Amino acid sequence: MLKALQNKKYLDDLTVRMAHHNTALEGNTLSQDETASIILNGIIPKATSEREYFEVKNYKNLIPFMLNAIDNKQKIDNGFIKEIHTIVMDNLIYNKGEFKKTQNMIVGATFDTTEPYQVPYVLKDWADNLNYCLNHSNNNDEKLEVILSHHIRFEKIHPFSDGNGRVGRALVFYSCLEYDTVPFIITKDTKDKYIHFLRQNDMKEFVDFAKDLQQRENKIINLFKNNEPKTPSSHHHAL
Repeated sequence: MLKALQNKKYLDDLTVRMAHHNTALEGNTLSQDETASIILNGIIPKATSEREYFEVKNYKNLIPFMLNAIDNKQKIDNGFIKEIHTIVMDNLIYNKGEFKKTQNMIVGATFDTTEPYQVPYVLKDWADNLNYCLNHSNNNDEKLEVILSHHIRFEKIHPFSDGNGRVGRALVFYSCLEYDTVPFIITKDTKDKYIHFLRQNDMKEFVDFAKDLQQRENKIINLFKNNEPKTPSSHHHAL
C-alpha cells in the first residue's frame, strides 16, 4: 500500500478525495472540483467562506504528516492525536490541538460523551487498547473490526470541542497504513449508512461496508498504476 502512495498523481487524487468527503460529511458545500482547485492549484474557485476554504486546505498537510509518522514508526497516542487535530483544525478554532475543557454532546445521541477531566486517561487507554488489538490481528477482517470498533469508541469519547469526526476518520486511515491494509475514504454518499453504524454498533455490517470501500480504493490505485509511464528506471534497479 505504501508503494501506491509514492505515485504523485495517486497521492494528489487521494488528498483531494479525502479533503472533499471528510469535510462534506461535516456540511462543507465545496464540490470535489473546487476542492481540487484549492488543494492542487492554490486557487479559490469562487466566493468561498473562509471556514470552508480552510477546512479543505488543511488536508494538504495531513497525508505528508502521516507518511512521515509511518516512516518514524509512530504509534497512535495522545500526542499524535492532538497533532492530527492541530492540522485538520488549523485556522478554524482557537483551541486546536487541545482536549475539550467543557462537556460536549452529540446531537441525537442517547449517551454522554466523556467528561473533560477524564479525556486524557480514557484516550490513553483507548490508544493502548487499539495498538494491542491490532498487534494481535491476523487478517484484514480482524484489523478492520478492531479499527472500526475503536472508531465508534473514539467518537463516543469526543475528546475535542470540534473536529472529532475528522480526527477519528484520520486515525482510521492511519491505522490502515500502519498495519498494511488498504485505507479507505468514507464518502459523502454513504453518510447515512456511516452514521447508522456509529450509532448502532453493528460491527459485521460496518466491516462489510469498509471492505466495499477498500475495493473501491484498490480499483483507483490500479488505475493509477496502469497509467504510470514505463520508464527504464521502473524496470532496472541499480545494484
